[in-house]
Amino acid sequence: MKRITPLTILAGTCIAAQIAQATPTVEFQTDSMLFSCDNMSSDGRYVCGNARGLSGFFPEGTFIWDTQTGIITLLNTAGKDAVAITEDGSTVVGDTLVEGTPGDPNSWAEEASYWTESAGFWQSIGFLPNAMQCPSRSNAYDISADGSVIVGLSWDGCSGRGFRWTEATGMQELESLANGSNRASVVSADGSVIAGFAQGTFNRTPAVWDGTTLQGTLLGPNGADAEGEVLGMSDDGSVLLGTVYLDGPDFAYDAVKWVNGQVEMIGNGSLLSGWGGNAQDIADDGTVIGFDFLQGNRRPWIQPQGEGPLMELNEWAIAHGAEIPDDWELIVPKAISNDGTTIVGFGFEPTGIFGWRLVITPGDTPCDGDANGDQMVDLADLNLVLANFGTASEEGDLDDSGSVDLADLNLVLANFGNSCDG
Repeated sequence: MKRITPLTILAGTCIAAQIAQATPTVEFQTDSMLFSCDNMSSDGRYVCGNARGLSGFFPEGTFIWDTQTGIITLLNTAGKDAVAITEDGSTVVGDTLVEGTPGDPNSWAEEASYWTESAGFWQSIGFLPNAMQCPSRSNAYDISADGSVIVGLSWDGCSGRGFRWTEATGMQELESLANGSNRASVVSADGSVIAGFAQGTFNRTPAVWDGTTLQGTLLGPNGADAEGEVLGMSDDGSVLLGTVYLDGPDFAYDAVKWVNGQVEMIGNGSLLSGWGGNAQDIADDGTVIGFDFLQGNRRPWIQPQGEGPLMELNEWAIAHGAEIPDDWELIVPKAISNDGTTIVGFGFEPTGIFGWRLVITPGDTPCDGDANGDQMVDLADLNLVLANFGTASEEGDLDDSGSVDLADLNLVLANFGNSCDG
């Protein structure tokens, strides 16, 4: 185990004259060792992922980043992936390569594993019977906040099986849904809700399991005919996030959330028409992060407070002060902290792939419709919005949609005459 400090930070400072009073300030952080930031503790302090190799295009090992101290800890090289971390940063789950038959070079296979700070090494949690190596024996995908529950995928020959693991029970198979080939992709903080997908009639079908009984349900619409999967959830498991084909006019998958079992499209379903929308994570204030996908290409987005259209994440961050180099792209946001102040993910820059972190400092909260920040909604605000109507100006863009439009005008009119101090 190797500890390296300090962290290199590329920071941006918001220019007050350019950003409205109510908007947040965003700081961009990265380091030459970060290949991908794949997950973090719910408070945003501990980040885990893959360490960057010399080429920049392939990872070499795994890491934990304590963003409070700035220390990046490289875990021992047995770890192949680090996909999730506990609330206290002491346990990471991922995969390791394990030798099945001594002396047989073809017996090496991936197995779901965990690393603990106390032990300082990776330990396999095994695999389900008849798992063989098609293509792995097992893979871990998520861990509960206290580290007591790990979920993922093992195999029956070449048919996937979702699993739940605890130290007391070992690896247990979740109820097989639809046509098999199930995977448990995410788990709630307390381990009571597990979600992912099953192989449905046409493609992957979103599915959810009870973390105690291990019994599952296919999510709508259309049961086994639904096409899509669950990719994330709120900390308490009450909101599931993912992608589903809703038979829209653009013939593409849509970013969605399930609340009380009912599916809801997020924004217009995607940032770009014809691209597939994938919702990844949600903060307590409703902010959703995700990305669009089309033929290997990705575009990251954010929906602040869970309202309004999806916004391109690079543009949103830069508009709020983040100094992201011109030839760098964020690409995929993976997780957002519960309070919505931290987002992590990975992206591309000229020499390869890199992990990144956005730190969001909320701005002051004036009353809705106060376009000029004078603590009143009056003619000055109305004139400012009208003067910039139909443009991409930040002045008058009250909802941060990227343009001054009817939504901004309606905010002024609805709150006309209000004082921000009540």
